[in-house]
Amino acid sequence: MEKVILTGASDGIGKAIAIEFAKRGHTLALMARRQEKLEEVKALCMQAGASKVLTVPIDVADEEKFGKVLLETDDVLDGATIFIANAGVTGRSNFNDDAWATTKQCLQVNIMAAIQGLELMKLRMVKRKSGTLCGVTSIAAARGMPTAGPYSTSKAALAVHLETMRLDLIPYGVAVVDVAPGFIDTEMTKKNKGKMPLLAKPGDAAVVFVDGILNKKRFVAAPRTWRWIYPIIKMLPRPLFESLAARSYKKIRG
Repeated sequence: MEKVILTGASDGIGKAIAIEFAKRGHTLALMARRQEKLEEVKALCMQAGASKVLTVPIDVADEEKFGKVLLETDDVLDGATIFIANAGVTGRSNFNDDAWATTKQCLQVNIMAAIQGLELMKLRMVKRKSGTLCGVTSIAAARGMPTAGPYSTSKAALAVHLETMRLDLIPYGVAVVDVAPGFIDTEMTKKNKGKMPLLAKPGDAAVVFVDGILNKKRFVAAPRTWRWIYPIIKMLPRPLFESLAARSYKKIRG
């Protein structure tokens, strides 16, 4: 059985991934800021069949505390076999006085905290010569999406870092998985007022993600159709992409 450390486990995609791992009988260490929410997810995971569930209240944006707690959690598990950097926040472009403050928060959580966790666990897994590192990016990492400047930027940066890690870790027996959600029906997407293409339920997406992580896939998208759309988006000529993106996101954002 796998021993999984998962950040951002209190709701949304993280919660769904935790429950899916639990259904398969794995051990979980769930990290998030809100203890009460973590306890709720723990109860659901135990009910679903997890062999063991730890709750670890932590703000991943607190660099010093997060690093210390993450390594302590790895010790408690006697060596996690899977680490998933899932904690993330949305970040929309804006023209208000707090534009930089909100952008900075998004970059801090989605890039700095995610990569900190990945790098710390990388060193542990290299010593053990085994393990899987996973980062939750987004289909929005493909290009600069309208109104999503901080979010697209952060997810693109994480995606490139994961790709680099994958190449670096080939000789060490450590797998690296890029999990890229499309539109998932969570609190984060409820801000959109228009129809979202290929909208998926968190539980359905989690099945795809967990399958991909356990099978050490390089890139996992859900719904699966995005697996084929993603590279097309990346290859579109700039004028065509900008025209299509401007129209589609206007409808989605409402």
